[in-house]
Amino acid sequence: MNLVKFKRNPDFIDDTLKSIFQTPLFTNWENAVSTNFVPKVRISEDKDNFFINMEIPGLKKEDIKVAVENKTLTVNGVKKHEKKTEETNLITNEIYYGEFSRSFNLSDDIKIDAIDAEVKDGLLHITLPKVEEAKPVVKEISIK
Repeated sequence: MNLVKFKRNPDFIDDTLKSIFQTPLFTNWENAVSTNFVPKVRISEDKDNFFINMEIPGLKKEDIKVAVENKTLTVNGVKKHEKKTEETNLITNEIYYGEFSRSFNLSDDIKIDAIDAEVKDGLLHITLPKVEEAKPVVKEISIK
């Protein structure tokens, strides 16, 4: 077996990689991928409330709208794209940007007028209070 020392030309490799990554496929890749922002949610409940926690890193309360219409809770928002500057060179982007909308059907056992929402530490916390269960009316009847 012969061992041959491989001599590589660093400029050749750099030039080849740059030419590949500057093709239209890669230069438009950032715009093609960056519009798929869908916040993840966690839904839970206790005896008095339902809770929706939605991951919204980088968003402020001004970027989000929460509304209820026809027993559907809708959360809309926009995660704005950071603009590139001349001094920066984007290597890779795994952060998604764009408009998003999530909808949740509400049951009859939710007090729609008492729904509360708060943004804290990159999470949107929505509290949906449950309607108090009607206690059966017990009327004692006197015997004659």
